Amino acid sequence: MPEIEVTIEIYCARCEKGICNNAEATRGRQRNEPQFRIEPCADCLAKESKEGYEDGYDAGINDGKKEGYDEGYEAARKEFEKAEEMKP
Repeated sequence: MPEIEVTIEIYCARCEKGICNNAEATRGRQRNEPQFRIEPCADCLAKESKEGYEDGYDAGINDGKKEGYDEGYEAARKEFEKAEEMKP
């Protein structure tokens, strides 16, 4: 069977940077067909990781404030009720 050499350039769909170093040409497992394995762009992965961290951090802060408020309110309400019961 004749061999054909093909040059393929691969670019990130988001940032359009070349990611040829993140690609690997292999052969399929079942039919031995040519295939490409492409890892995500490192820049886009870092950006998504940072955004995910920031979203999680913001959600955690908001949840913590709400829980802290709820706990503080309940504690103050109990103290107030206890003080009301002790009044003559």
